[in-house]
Amino acid sequence: MARARSRRPGKLRVIGRTEFLPEPIRARARRDLGFDIEFELSDGIDGLKRAVTRPDTFDVYHQWHTIDLIWTARAIQDIDLARIEGGAEIRAKALSGPGSRAIATVFGKLFLQPDGKLGSTPSDRVSMLPVLHGVDAFGYLPSVRAELEPGQPESWAWLLDRRWQGRIAIMGDPVLGMIEAALATEASQGVAFGDIGNLTIEEIDTVVDLLLHKKKTGHFKGIWRNYEEAARLMQRGGVVVQSMFSPAQTMLRRLGVPVAVAAPVEGSRGWHADLCISAHTQGDMLDAAYDYLNWWHGGWAGACLTRQGYYATFPERTRAHLSPEEWAYWYEGQPAEAVLADPFGLPCAWPGDRRDGGSHRERLSMVRVWNTFMDEHTYLTRRWNEFLDG
Repeated sequence: MARARSRRPGKLRVIGRTEFLPEPIRARARRDLGFDIEFELSDGIDGLKRAVTRPDTFDVYHQWHTIDLIWTARAIQDIDLARIEGGAEIRAKALSGPGSRAIATVFGKLFLQPDGKLGSTPSDRVSMLPVLHGVDAFGYLPSVRAELEPGQPESWAWLLDRRWQGRIAIMGDPVLGMIEAALATEASQGVAFGDIGNLTIEEIDTVVDLLLHKKKTGHFKGIWRNYEEAARLMQRGGVVVQSMFSPAQTMLRRLGVPVAVAAPVEGSRGWHADLCISAHTQGDMLDAAYDYLNWWHGGWAGACLTRQGYYATFPERTRAHLSPEEWAYWYEGQPAEAVLADPFGLPCAWPGDRRDGGSHRERLSMVRVWNTFMDEHTYLTRRWNEFLDG
């Protein structure tokens, strides 16, 4: 594991989403690295706005699927692989050919090219340090099955199904929320969008107009900003079907709520998250930023977040920090052979439990669309805010 070379003046400023930076991650990073780190949790679109418009206010950003935007905005600097412990394996993985769609998605915009653009051809400098990826869908309670026909497949249409009016929750993030709402619109309305990861203005209107109609009829019980809010809605808020991140399911199961995460017949939503360094970071703070990136690349942080359902981009580094029972459950889709703990050390899986969706390979094979920043993002955001405020 990387260690700080010296105690650095000032604080390393890190921003990221709640689910990427739970307290165990923050505490362990401060302890292992030995210098001050100021963590700021920023959910939804706020972190992206901060990265693009105020890169002088942070040093490291835990970014998710937005590399094109923040690179074009010159908000981040390229990363020297010679300063990353094990950096050669990043190049080697690219040269050997990505083994999954998740890795292919990351490596497509990873390496700095001679013309200053980003691409998949390996070089000595990268735009980000790949660390995590995962698969999301929606969650539901067992009572939902009682209202379905025998053998009826799980579908994104459930988010808009009148049978659960007033007991549905969706996420408030415009980027991810629009993708899931589009999947639900396709499934429930019998329409087909050209590219569900890059909707046209007309397609955005179709989705938002339907959401506004549903909201006016009292269809949605809640709209959440982070996984903790999502878990509370299902724990005591009367919600039975909702958009869901893996940490919310882990939290609910720890609390004794038997939530299931769907494997929708239309496919799931995939995502990846990576570490970037601000274009303004230099000197001692740049050294500290590299120490922080090396700490993440060491594997412990990835193992910690595996326990809430995430996958490491370099899983063998993470495997060394997981028990054989944890690896078998989270990555291989095998029944739990012991009580397994979440990132906080609290039980979240019991002997005989299986992870919804199966193994790492099986779950990735279900991905229909990857998190993406759409060409019509400005219009999308305006219409999405209309839905939130309506």
